[in-house]
Formats: sequence, structure tokens, C-alpha cells
Amino acid sequence: MRRPQSYTSALIASGLTILVMLTTVEARAEGIIKNPGDHPKYDVELEPHALLDWDNYWWGGAGYGIGMHAVIPFLDNGPVRTINNNMGIGFGLNWSHFSDNGCGWAVNVRGDRLIGACNVSANAIKLPVYVQWNFFFTKVVGVFGEAGFGIYHDWASYGPQGGCPVGVNCTVNSTGAFPYFEGGGRFLFGDTVGLLVRVGFPYLTVGASFLL
Repeated sequence: MRRPQSYTSALIASGLTILVMLTTVEARAEGIIKNPGDHPKYDVELEPHALLDWDNYWWGGAGYGIGMHAVIPFLDNGPVRTINNNMGIGFGLNWSHFSDNGCGWAVNVRGDRLIGACNVSANAIKLPVYVQWNFFFTKVVGVFGEAGFGIYHDWASYGPQGGCPVGVNCTVNSTGAFPYFEGGGRFLFGDTVGLLVRVGFPYLTVGASFLL
């Protein structure tokens, strides 16, 4: 099993992109960060998205996929009562796919040694649970931070070119927990619909925001 590759440059570029978007849009809107409670009221936020998954447990570089998050507010005005902020609990379901025609390493199904692996095709399901803290700077622009944990399940298959032993089924899978840390921005086109971008660990997402 190969360790995740470094995506520092992609993270920095994505963060700068979000910052530019925030600065550009905010310059055109009246600030409301000092108006506690002056933000849309909603029971749940639904957020379908596309994602770039750089938490690469399998050989093959970044993974690409889709997902859905839902956030339920539990604190409409706070925890800082003097500014415009709220807090909610979020749940996610995300699928990503990895593939590569090169040769790397994977754990065999018996888990007792490493073997060469080529032509890898892998998938991952991630189920994060987290707390989301929102800050509403204008009627259009808000930013948020998210922290929590999640459960993942990965499965992969690979060809025998890398030395798959005779008699061993060349598939691997694993299940475990992962930390979840994300930040991003929400850009509302109206009172209930907008664009949401997040970046951090374990992925970058770009999707719609529906405040219901």
C-alpha cells in the first residue's frame, strides 16, 4: 500500500483561489459580520458536490468522485454572540475512484507481506461527521471551518504484472477511521441557493448549496 502523495501545491492554489473569490465578491456587498443573526434561517443545508480526493491510500495519484453533505444547524446565533455566526452538525457520504497503469505496492489479502501491484483500480467510500462553524461576512459571502472524524472503506483490484502470487486473489480492502479538517466559502446567489467550495483533508469539493 502506497502512502498518500503530497498535494501541498494544489492545496495552496485552491486556498488562494478561494481567497480571491471571497475578496472579489465581498467588495461588492455590504458587510453584515457585525450584525448577529443577520443570515438565512434554514433547517438543513444540502450540498451535492464533485470532489478531488488526495487522501490516496492506493497507488494511482488523486481520486475523483462525487458526494453529498448535509448540515443541521443547532446554534443559530453563536457561539460568539457579538458577530454574525452559527454552528451546525454535518454528515457526509462521498465516493472516489483511483486508477493507475503503473506499478506500486499493495497489501495481499492475507495481510502478511507486500507484493507488487500494477494496473490498479480502487474505490473509496468516506462517511465524515463534523461540526461546521459559519461566519457570514455579507449577504453573498460566508466562510466556514469544519472539524470531526469519519469512517472509510477502500477496495482495490490489480493485475498480476507486478508479481501477484499464484493462487492468491489479487484484491485488497480495508476499513478504518480518519480525521476530518476542512475550510471553505459559501457564495449565495439568492436566499437559499449558492455555490460551496471546501478544501482541506481528506479532499477538495465544489458543489451547490441548498438552504432548506
